[in-house]
Amino acid sequence: MAGIPAFARPLVDAITAAGVIVRWDLNPTEWFTVDARLKQSGADILAAVAVRAAGRKDVSHARYFLRAWTGLPPAPAAGTTPSAAPVAGLGADVIPLNRPRTTGTGRAAQAADWYADLLAEEN
Repeated sequence: MAGIPAFARPLVDAITAAGVIVRWDLNPTEWFTVDARLKQSGADILAAVAVRAAGRKDVSHARYFLRAWTGLPPAPAAGTTPSAAPVAGLGADVIPLNRPRTTGTGRAAQAADWYADLLAEEN
């Protein structure tokens, strides 16, 4: 694709490989914003957010992603992996949102599982 700066190529390739086909004819200021977001959050996070955003709405231009990328956290430090361990300082009354579903599908089934766990703890 002509007009895509080299620094943005991994991001554009990741979004395109995920099946999100959009126009990338951004102006210099927008490319500057993309570069800043890449340096802050990394291509993996930006691509994941773009793919999720495109799944909710028919997106035809990469400009749509610029707003979605605003305010994202910095990329995790190298070697950091997500943890299922409880966060220090949070008590047992915190419902774990990343717990795998055990029965049913959907949010209602997940909420029912959580309530069943809470009732079991009270008994």
